[in-house]
Amino acid sequence: MLQPKKNRRSSEMDALLEEYEGRAPAPRAGFQPGEHVHGRVVSVGDRVVTIDLDAKTPGVIDRAAFGEELPLPEPGDEIDAYFVALEDGAARLSLSGGAQLDASDEAIGAAMAAGVPLEGKYEKEVNGGFEVRVNGQRAFCPYSQVAMHRPREGAPSPVGTADTFLVVEYNPAEHTLVVSHRALEERARAERRETLRASLFEGDFRNGVVTKVMPFGAFVDIGGVEGLIPNSEISWDRSVKPGDVLHEGDQVQVKVRRIDWENERFTFSLKDLAKDPWQDYCEDFGAGSYVTGTVVKLAPFGAFVQLVPGVDGLIPIATLGRGRHIVDPGEVVKVGEELDLKIESMDPVARRISLSIVDKRVAALKPGEIGVGARLEGIVESCRDFGVFVRLSEEKTGLLHVSETGIPKGGNNQALLEKQFPPDSRIEVVVKGVEGDRVSLTLPSVVAAQEAAAAAERDAQAALRANRESARSSGFGNLGSLLDSALARGK
Repeated sequence: MLQPKKNRRSSEMDALLEEYEGRAPAPRAGFQPGEHVHGRVVSVGDRVVTIDLDAKTPGVIDRAAFGEELPLPEPGDEIDAYFVALEDGAARLSLSGGAQLDASDEAIGAAMAAGVPLEGKYEKEVNGGFEVRVNGQRAFCPYSQVAMHRPREGAPSPVGTADTFLVVEYNPAEHTLVVSHRALEERARAERRETLRASLFEGDFRNGVVTKVMPFGAFVDIGGVEGLIPNSEISWDRSVKPGDVLHEGDQVQVKVRRIDWENERFTFSLKDLAKDPWQDYCEDFGAGSYVTGTVVKLAPFGAFVQLVPGVDGLIPIATLGRGRHIVDPGEVVKVGEELDLKIESMDPVARRISLSIVDKRVAALKPGEIGVGARLEGIVESCRDFGVFVRLSEEKTGLLHVSETGIPKGGNNQALLEKQFPPDSRIEVVVKGVEGDRVSLTLPSVVAAQEAAAAAERDAQAALRANRESARSSGFGNLGSLLDSALARGK
């Protein structure tokens, strides 16, 4: 009993379809810009509303075009709109229109009202920008509106290329039509920014474009947000400046170091893409190793030395003094000076290396015990007005006071001392005194003169005693006494 009903229903449906197909026109192949169209809502998506226009291509309207004045439609609702342009295989529609405008004006006006991008072509470069052909009309695109980021120097001109634009200013009565591709990029960037809020995390690696290079770092746009690569994150080599490796328009990959959505601050790193030089250095060297380095910075507490790009160590000021008190590391070393060094201690976790200066000539001195009267060979370290600093060993430096040098009084003491005792020259000295870490020195010639004077004094005293004894033994006691008194008065 059910079968006849089913057959009857199928027959009715076939008849209706035949009637519809007989009356329905063939699907349209296209529309003219600004043309009024009528259709039925097929679906309502997150970004667009899709319309069946009874054409070969569906129509789409931005969901944002609906609001309080025009509620969002539902599937099946009929709707009137205006054709703007064909985009990505769909007919881009606008809800706004004006009957007094011709088709081209209608399309441009509707596109401006709905924020719909239009296809255009850069025709030629003019004063302040480019002439662009949009919908058959001549438009102007200022240099600042071509793109968000300034193109690299030497980049090809856009003349002759097609692009999409937003209408930012339009007055057909005054023949004013200004378009912008940058506005389209900024809109897309804002959309990507919202997507990034849910997908961007610290530690991510992202591709971006360098937008600006400054003395303190470089700004990079990763498509939705712009962040800073500070100088400290440019390279493991601290001597590298942003402009040495980055230029505006460069395509780069960065690591996201810090995200602060509330304050709109994002920090990126370029050096994290390279291997950490500390790993290799700590594998190759350790405490007690002899290495070389270059002084890169002086601080009140010591001198920083670059051992390899990305690995720095510190020579503490106490070590720089080598047993003597110094106020400024600049008294011993200078920025840019290359040094032979010894690693005293190394902490890979804290990334700290303590160093001491090694002078191979000093290491070869091997003075032994430094005590009073010891004759040593040293190396002149520096000269001051008050004397000469002499390096005695890797740990000890002594002072040869100006009064021990025999230079004439008056004049420039430091110049006279440097002439007599050139820095880095070898010198023989005698330890005059030791008081804690302080070692006072004198010259062998001074010691020899003092010893000669003491010997002469001893000889004179011996001769005097011999004369007295001789006088007594020969009976000339009174005469001997008189001679002693005379000699005593002579002194």
